[in-house]
Amino acid sequence: MNFFNFRGSGLFLATLVCVNFARPSTAAAPAGQNPSAAPRQEYQAVFAAVAQAFAAGDFKTARAECAKILGAAEAPPHYRSYAHLRLAQSYQAENNLAAARAEYAKIQADEAYPEVHRYEAGECVKEIERVARGLPARDPAASRTQIPPIGKFTTELFVAPTGSDAHPGTKGQPFASLEKARDTIRALKAKGGLAGPVCVWLAPGEYRVTGTFELTEADSGTAQKPIVYRAEKPGASVLYGGMKISGFTPVTDAAILERLPFEARGRVRQCDLKKQGVTDFSPLTERGYGAPTPRSTLELFFNGEPLTLARWPNAGFVNGGKIVEPGSKAAGKPSIFEYLDDRHARWTKAEDAWLFGYFRHGWADRTLKIHKIDPITRQLACGPYQQGDESMEPVKWFNKGRIKYFAFNLLEELDQPGEWYLDRQSGRLYLYPPADPAKATVEIGLLSVPMLTMAKVSHVRLEGLVFDLSRAGCMTLKDCTHCLVAGCTIKRFAATGIAIQGGQANGILSCDLFSLGRGATEVSGGDRKTLTPARHFVENCHMYALGRLDHTYVPGIRMNGVGIRAAHNDFHDCPSSAIRFDGNDLLMEFNRVERVILESEDQGGMETFGNPTFRGNVLRYNSFAFIGAGAPMEGSAGRAGIRLDDAISGTLVYGNLFFQAAQSFGGINLNGGRDNIMDNNVFAVCEKGITGGFNPKNKMWARLAARSDPSHILSDLYLSRYPELKHALAQPAVNHVWRSVFWNCGPTFSTYGKPTREHLDLLENVETRQEDLGFVDAAKGDLRLKPDAPLLKRIGFRPIPVDEIGLYRDPYRLSLPVKARAK
Repeated sequence: MNFFNFRGSGLFLATLVCVNFARPSTAAAPAGQNPSAAPRQEYQAVFAAVAQAFAAGDFKTARAECAKILGAAEAPPHYRSYAHLRLAQSYQAENNLAAARAEYAKIQADEAYPEVHRYEAGECVKEIERVARGLPARDPAASRTQIPPIGKFTTELFVAPTGSDAHPGTKGQPFASLEKARDTIRALKAKGGLAGPVCVWLAPGEYRVTGTFELTEADSGTAQKPIVYRAEKPGASVLYGGMKISGFTPVTDAAILERLPFEARGRVRQCDLKKQGVTDFSPLTERGYGAPTPRSTLELFFNGEPLTLARWPNAGFVNGGKIVEPGSKAAGKPSIFEYLDDRHARWTKAEDAWLFGYFRHGWADRTLKIHKIDPITRQLACGPYQQGDESMEPVKWFNKGRIKYFAFNLLEELDQPGEWYLDRQSGRLYLYPPADPAKATVEIGLLSVPMLTMAKVSHVRLEGLVFDLSRAGCMTLKDCTHCLVAGCTIKRFAATGIAIQGGQANGILSCDLFSLGRGATEVSGGDRKTLTPARHFVENCHMYALGRLDHTYVPGIRMNGVGIRAAHNDFHDCPSSAIRFDGNDLLMEFNRVERVILESEDQGGMETFGNPTFRGNVLRYNSFAFIGAGAPMEGSAGRAGIRLDDAISGTLVYGNLFFQAAQSFGGINLNGGRDNIMDNNVFAVCEKGITGGFNPKNKMWARLAARSDPSHILSDLYLSRYPELKHALAQPAVNHVWRSVFWNCGPTFSTYGKPTREHLDLLENVETRQEDLGFVDAAKGDLRLKPDAPLLKRIGFRPIPVDEIGLYRDPYRLSLPVKARAK
C-alpha cells in the first residue's frame, strides 16, 4: 500500500489513507479479554485439526474444520477471522484462485474482523488479481513513493564555483552563489511571474558556505511551476562549511611535552589555528539528555574521518565508585564520587577536562566539567549532574547501581593515533596523526549556523546536492508544504541532519545521512487534537554513524505528530535507536535496522514512550538484527528490536523480523501498555521473545485516570478512531500475540525472569528450538521462507516480503550500498 501519490509536474501528496488498522474488533468480546479456558481449548483443537488437514493435503476437511469456528457466533472476532483466512488459504493451496479471492474479499469486507486481517485479505486479493493478469504476485513498486520527473524547465539558471554574481547566470556565464540565483528568481516573479518550472543547476565543485542560505515564502514555486535546486552531476556539487588546515610541526615546548604521555612524545604534531584565521573555538559546554544542544561544536577530520578528542580510557567506559555527594545546581554543590583508578591523578592540572557518561540512567547521557581531582581521597568533583529533580544517584537496574563514564579533552591522554586536543587559550591544536598530515586532508568545521533554512516555502526541491561539514546542523524546513529533499548527501555535521517542523506533505527521499553529531532527521507535523495528518515521509534513505557527540535520543528518524511515514530506510551503527515515534497514525514499514542501540540501554530499535493515547501506529515489514551487538551491559534495563514503553497501547506490530534482536529485553518489549497486537512476526536466535505486558500500576494510567492529559483524547473523534480508549482503564487488560514464530529463542514470554504467558492473548504461535520450519537459513538470519515451508501448513502464516525490505534503486539512488541486498 502506498499512502502517498504524486501528480503533475509539481510535487503533490494525496490525502493519507487511514493507517490505524491496528485495532482488534470488540464486537464479540469485551476489550482486552481472552476467550474463557474451555472454549479456547476447543478452538485450539479445531486449529490443530486444520493444521493436520493442511499437512495431509486434505483441504476439504480443513475447510470443514474452519467452518466450525466461523459458525460459532460466540467466538472472538480474531479467532473467526483467522479461521476465515485459513479457509481462503486452503483454496489457494488447491490453486482455486477464484474461490480464494471470493473468501478474501469477504474477509476484507467484514467490519467485525480485526482490521489487520482485513488489510491482509485485501493484499491477497490484489496478488491473486495480479497473477490472473500474468504478473508476479507482489508489486514492489506499490510501497514506493513515485516522484514524477520534470521533463522541461521554462527557466534555467546556472551556478558554478568559478562563476561570478556579475554574470547573467547562463550556462556559459554562471553565477557564483545560490543567493544570486534565488534573488534572480524573486525578480522574475516580481516582473510578472514564472512561465513554468524553474531549475537552478549547480556545476560540480566545492561551494564555500559562510552563512545560512535562506529561502522564505517569497521563494516558493507552485504545483505547476516548481523550483528545483539540482546538481548537474548528482553527488558532485558540494556545499562546504569547513576549512582545510595545515602547518603541522613537532611539539618542542617543554611544558607541553611534560604533560603528554611518554609514549606520545615525539609523535604528536601541533598547528596554530589563530595564524590560519580561526578565532572561534566553540567552547565546550554541558550537553546530552536534558541539556541544551550547543550552538556549535568544533570537530577535527583526517582524510574525511572524524578524530577523537583525547580521552581515557581509549574505548568504552569505566565504573565509578561510591557517590559522596549527588550534587545540586540550586545549592551550588558539585557532584562528587570516588574514582577507582589512579590514572585520574594525572589530570590535576588539566584546565578544561570533562566527563562523558551515564550518571543515573542508561538512557540519559551527559557531559560534566571536572572541577577538582583529589588524589589523596581519590575523589572527583564535577557538574553537578542534575536532570529535573534527579541527581547523581544511579538507579539499581542500570549498571548494577554504578555510574559509568570516560574522561575527555585531556592533553594528558593524547596517547594514540587519531586523537587530538585543542588549547582554546592559545589556539594551538595538538594531533597524534594517523598518518603524515602533510600528505593528508585535515579539516575542521567552520560554519556555526544551519547551512540552509526554509520557512513557509512550498513546491521547492533540492536534488543531488552534497552538504558537508559544519559545527551546527544542516537544514531546517519550517511550516513548508510539498517540498522535497531527494538524492542528497548530508555528512559531517555536528548536530542534526534535516529537521522538518510542521507544514504539510514534505519528503526526504533517497538521501544518505551519516557521520553526524546528533540524529539524522527530525520530522514533526500534523495535529493531534484533530488527528489531521502531516503526510510527511522519509523514504529510501541510508542513515548510519549517527550520535557521535550526543549518544541518546538521537535516532535516524525522530517523528512526532500525526500521519508521518518512514519506509524502506536502512539504519545501522548508531549508539541509540533507529526511529523514535510519538503521536498517532504513524507508519513504519520496510525498514532495515541493524547494529543500533550500541551504547544506550532501556531502549528499542524503534520505540515510543509514555502516552496511552498514542494510538493507531503501525510497524510493518521491518527487519531488526544485531541489536546492541558487541555492547555488553550489566543490569536488567535492556535493549529490544521494538520497545513500547510506559503504557503505550493500541499499536500494531505486523510481519516483522527479529534476529539476534534482544538483550535482557525480548525482541519486543512492552512496558505497561495494553491492546497492542503483535501478529505474524518472526523471532530467531533472540535472547528472549516478548517481554513485559500490561501493568495497571504504571504511572501513565494514573495520569489518564486523573484526566491530566488534554481533553481531546476523550473526544468523539478519538473514541471513534480508537474505540479501545472507551475501555482504557477497564481490567483485565491484555496484549495480543498471534501467528508469531519463535525459533531457537530463549524464554518466549517473560518479564524479569517470570513467565507472563497468562497476561497475553495467544493465538496459533509456534515455539521451537531446532525444528526446520522452512526458512532459507534461520541460523544465519536469512528468514525468507521456501515455497514448500512446513510453517505454511502448520499455521496460517503469511510470508513476509523480505526481499522488499530496505533500500531500492530509483532515479535518485542509482546504486545500492554493498551491504544492501539488490532489489
